[in-house]
Amino acid sequence: MIKLHCLALLTFALALSTPPVRAADSAGIYTLVDGDVRVMRGAVWFRLAAGARVLEGDVIDVGEHAQFQFELTDGGSLNAQGPALMHVASLPPPDAKPPAIAEMVIARGWLKAAGKAARPLRIRMAMMTVTLADTVAVASCDARRAEVFVESGTANVALPRGKDAPRDVAAGEFVSRTEERAALVASRVPAAFLTALPRQFRDPLPALASRFPVAPETLVKVGDVSLAEAEPWLAGANRRAFVRRFTPRLSDPAFRAAVAARPAAFPEWDRVLHPEKYRPKETSDTK
Repeated sequence: MIKLHCLALLTFALALSTPPVRAADSAGIYTLVDGDVRVMRGAVWFRLAAGARVLEGDVIDVGEHAQFQFELTDGGSLNAQGPALMHVASLPPPDAKPPAIAEMVIARGWLKAAGKAARPLRIRMAMMTVTLADTVAVASCDARRAEVFVESGTANVALPRGKDAPRDVAAGEFVSRTEERAALVASRVPAAFLTALPRQFRDPLPALASRFPVAPETLVKVGDVSLAEAEPWLAGANRRAFVRRFTPRLSDPAFRAAVAARPAAFPEWDRVLHPEKYRPKETSDTK
């Protein structure tokens, strides 16, 4: 008991001595959270709060009519309007040497993003990938379409899996792609895009990072990720990383049963679900 008590006191003392996370120590800050916005860290959902630091691997789920914004240290910024779903796939530290590119994977939603030359911001969508360096762009996408208007600067646009050479899209131009068709570049923005454009995207992205010199102590836990919530990422380009990330959820009976009901969809977990199939067979010498 005495040893446990001393260990508890030591842990408490270390917690008190740990300095808070400050803006200069982080790669980015969530500077605006309005409405129902969750962030997944590991396999757990938390309620996102303004001032929280952006972490590589964050999955952000933006509810309908909600929005959030992050601002990267010495880099770009991104504001998203819900319903939207996205993943912070790569987040270079503040002291990374250029060109250090931050990468966002966008499953669906509206967004306005700005990238800097020293810290470009890459927006990876199912139908196209857009890299912003000293560029501001507005985009809308889902699994089957992507639409991007370049507000200022020049965006580099590439198609998935190396289809066609990357091309530059200049300020005032609009690029779109549906299904597996070729990307189309137009000099005018379609009326339907302008009609659906969230109102706040007509203005420059606000600079709010200075309001949050210190991160909030904790985020409120909402719940564990379900298989339905995990599936969009298990079906994506980073499947292997997300399989590792969600493997601990197999300890939950409901998650495990949902996976077991569709074994062909999740072959990587067969060894976890049925370890007996992978045990060495007994030979006659060992009987």
